[in-house]
Amino acid sequence: MQPTKKGLMTAFCLFLAVALVVAGCGSKNDKAENEKQNAANKPLPTNSKKVVAEYNGGKVTEGEFNLYQNIYRFLQPQAAAMMNNPKAKEGIVKQYVAERKIVKQVKDKEKFGKAADKSLKQFEEQLKQMAAQDKKKKKQDINSVLKEGGITKAQLRNFLVDNNKVSNFFESQVKEADLKKEYEKSDAFDKVKLNHVLIAFQPTGKDGKKKGKKRTDAEAKKLAEEVKKKLEKGDSFKEIAKKYSNDPGSKDNAGEIEDSPKNWAPAFSKAAKKEPLNKISDLVKTEYGYHVLKVQKRSKEPFSKVKNEIKSQQIQKLYEKYIKKEVKIKKLNIDDKKK
Repeated sequence: MQPTKKGLMTAFCLFLAVALVVAGCGSKNDKAENEKQNAANKPLPTNSKKVVAEYNGGKVTEGEFNLYQNIYRFLQPQAAAMMNNPKAKEGIVKQYVAERKIVKQVKDKEKFGKAADKSLKQFEEQLKQMAAQDKKKKKQDINSVLKEGGITKAQLRNFLVDNNKVSNFFESQVKEADLKKEYEKSDAFDKVKLNHVLIAFQPTGKDGKKKGKKRTDAEAKKLAEEVKKKLEKGDSFKEIAKKYSNDPGSKDNAGEIEDSPKNWAPAFSKAAKKEPLNKISDLVKTEYGYHVLKVQKRSKEPFSKVKNEIKSQQIQKLYEKYIKKEVKIKKLNIDDKKK
């Protein structure tokens, strides 16, 4: 069992995508992937004075960059393998430089240190709880855990202090009024509750496996039209969905689903947003087959519930904008083929 490190990552997780999204790629070979992951998680040496990057304002040594990567890997071990991608490394360098520049702009307030100490204390408490539950963990303390990751408690604390400063820097630029404007104009938080029947081209069972003969487009359309007529005559969705629908997730619940239209197939999503309430729709064709639906209600997630999500998105945009505008890498030498 591993400690969650959740308390250590409050601000850090806001910025992960900046460096790693460009390098996201999986492996179909589980064994090879595990070996790659284990190798990637080994701590990097942090004593090299070799300059790996020069930017508008300073230089980054290999030791400094490796320490930053070690902390990155400790907090997000599942991302370690991706970090070996050259594009990801370049992104991490830019992120590191951006944080350096921002930290210089933010006054050293006592609250940043207190927040870091609180996170470290929570992490230590997790380790103690694990030790109490597992005798093998009794001798394991925060210093030994961090040592395995190639970092010290003081280094992690400094990182958390700086990260809190970076988070505060961007949070201070996000205004409540702007969040509300984004909320009002966005349809990302719309919700629709409806009943539907799917006549699939390829019927499947509840386990998702193929079941029965594959239908032609004409066959699926003809059956969907019959279903539509039955519903228009007054037959209940409960009976019709159970008998005809090929959507295993809703057929036993009167075909009822409730979600954001953004999560549905485009044609189905469009119908869900446009069809009149409580009316049997015309046939809607998607890649899965033909749908007949009836929209019950449309609503929007409360602002209070999605505020933090919108805020995180805005901070992410500000962070990316800052890197593009303020970070100018003059020289970059992060080739580690010899390692």
